[in-house]
Amino acid sequence: MASVFAIASLTCISAADAAPSPADTLRLGEVHVTATPSALPRISSSGALNISRSAIDAAPRAFGEADPLRFLTLMPGVTAASDYSSGVSVDGMDYSQNLYRLNGIPVHFPYHFGGTMSVFSPAMYRRVTMYRTVKPASESGVLGGVVHLFTPDNQSDTTLSAELRAGIISSSAFVALPIGKRLTVSVSARASYIDALYSSLLSSRRSQAGYNLADADLLALWRPAASHSLRATFHYNGDHVRYSDRAYSLTTALRWHNLLGGLSWIADAERFTAENTLYVSSFHNTLTMDMGAITLSAPTAIDEYGLRGTFTFTALPPRWGLTAGYEARLYSIVPQWVSLSGIGAASRRRPATLSAEISPSAEVTFQPSPRWRLTAGVLLSTYTAGSYTRFLPSPSLSAMWRIRPAAGDLSLTLALSHTHQSLHQVGFSEMGMSSNFKIAASRRVPPQQCDAASLAASFAPAALPGLSISADVYYKRIRRQPEYLGAVLDILSSSYLAEDYIFDTRGHNVGGSLSARLALPHFSAMATYGYCHTRRRMPGEPRAFSSSQELTHTLTAFVSWHPARRWIFSATFNLASGRPYTPVRSLYIIGETLMTEYGPRNSARLPMYHRLDLSASYTFTTGGRRRLSHEVNVSLLNAYGRENVEMRSFDINADTGDYRLRDISSLYRFLPSLSYTLKF
Repeated sequence: MASVFAIASLTCISAADAAPSPADTLRLGEVHVTATPSALPRISSSGALNISRSAIDAAPRAFGEADPLRFLTLMPGVTAASDYSSGVSVDGMDYSQNLYRLNGIPVHFPYHFGGTMSVFSPAMYRRVTMYRTVKPASESGVLGGVVHLFTPDNQSDTTLSAELRAGIISSSAFVALPIGKRLTVSVSARASYIDALYSSLLSSRRSQAGYNLADADLLALWRPAASHSLRATFHYNGDHVRYSDRAYSLTTALRWHNLLGGLSWIADAERFTAENTLYVSSFHNTLTMDMGAITLSAPTAIDEYGLRGTFTFTALPPRWGLTAGYEARLYSIVPQWVSLSGIGAASRRRPATLSAEISPSAEVTFQPSPRWRLTAGVLLSTYTAGSYTRFLPSPSLSAMWRIRPAAGDLSLTLALSHTHQSLHQVGFSEMGMSSNFKIAASRRVPPQQCDAASLAASFAPAALPGLSISADVYYKRIRRQPEYLGAVLDILSSSYLAEDYIFDTRGHNVGGSLSARLALPHFSAMATYGYCHTRRRMPGEPRAFSSSQELTHTLTAFVSWHPARRWIFSATFNLASGRPYTPVRSLYIIGETLMTEYGPRNSARLPMYHRLDLSASYTFTTGGRRRLSHEVNVSLLNAYGRENVEMRSFDINADTGDYRLRDISSLYRFLPSLSYTLKF
């Protein structure tokens, strides 16, 4: 409940012009409103995070890109275990336990390579909402967080608008074109030139690397009537990364893409509002390894076809609220399989598996008094995969108590929920790379389940306008979470089957967060501390271990200062406990084979992580009748050059058998960023 201050000036007509008006009428000639937007997100009493475009633009940028998902890591309860991470952990949950929606359509892998940026255009999708422990009943089909990205329904109603951005690794363009009074078509595209500009920097005598990315969005919004609109959404993104090592005659490549589209009908009737969406979402990934005499290819794919709807009823008795919804999904999944060619090797393509889930939902709200609000919801899912069928009810209950004493505005929210997840993601990457793959629940890998309890509080002191404080604690009991124990070399086997390396785990997450936000006319600041403790246990094993995403202590701070109309300065600071990893106890060579002995799983930790990012933006306007807005942004990531350790490996001398520990540092050491944006 961050407060937002605005400075507004009203210029009215003279008293002589207003005199002929009736006594009960005030005629205003020209009205000018100037507001200073807040660079802070809003946090609701239930813990939902609402992030605006202005907040995303104010934060320091990586490679010149203002990215909506990167900003999430500054929020309470949201962490990323590595600068290379393609995902975030919400309240200690796995990256794969989050759900991302683009205008209601699910996106199965929302990142470009290494998590440097998401696939979402901030110019096209200007509103971001994240749900943590407390989620709408219709979104109880995942154990982690839910992130919604929206295009505003009023985006460029009657005038042409455009935004062109040039950065150091990519450039993007956005255009919103009104066609008549009822139709608006918006287009966004981004392409990189990494190979063209930096190929020499990515090469050495021994190795060569290359990377390209591209994404495109198309949105058409048609308003046939004041209370009805039809929205068509299309998105595509593709990535290609390759690495060649001449010493080993090895070339490794990854190719992946998202392709999705949907058609939504939005109605604002007299008794209810509704939104129904028919969609398809596809994600395909292929890992290839060319070793000269033999070539390995490991493809994986998921195609999802769905229909979902939500209805909010307004013609109800006072104090009551009702929201209902439904979603029907059909999955066609090709789990990771291996194709070997060369030296007479043969491969057998793995067929796609089909599964379906039908999930009606309802949520009822009752407010017996201005101080109390009670909400009860349920998602009733029926899941089918071949002969395997499960009924998966997911109930939720929350109670909010709110008072406004003389000291300020105080609210408390207690929430209980049981959630499930029938779509899993596993792989050998602990940082959520695209090579991780989807599998559907089955008898061998049952649906995941989570029982959660949380208590959240927020307080806005009356004596300090602009300040708000929020805190929360949570406990989550997790069952049937899949853990993948395979390694990269396992896929070299022609008999490789991913399910052979997947094991169920159970455990719990305990934690909480404390955050403070200050919003003033020319200054915004936010600080957040988070604590998270996770334990997982495999069947038959007495020793429990920490999850790979556990960061016990995290501290984030964000400051935005706009002393003048044209300037915005900002800084972010991140501090976190080291990520857990499985240590190597010993290395030895038998014959010509390297043998490795590991210690207990995730029993060691990398050094503490910390980083400072700085940013400055200068905005000015030119032109006559059609004003052009220009912005130049300079950002510096890792301003004091901290060499954060991202992973550990060992170098071994084959002649002597000696080995030494090798720390691999982050890419982000003194990483400058420059971008130019033109808007009209």
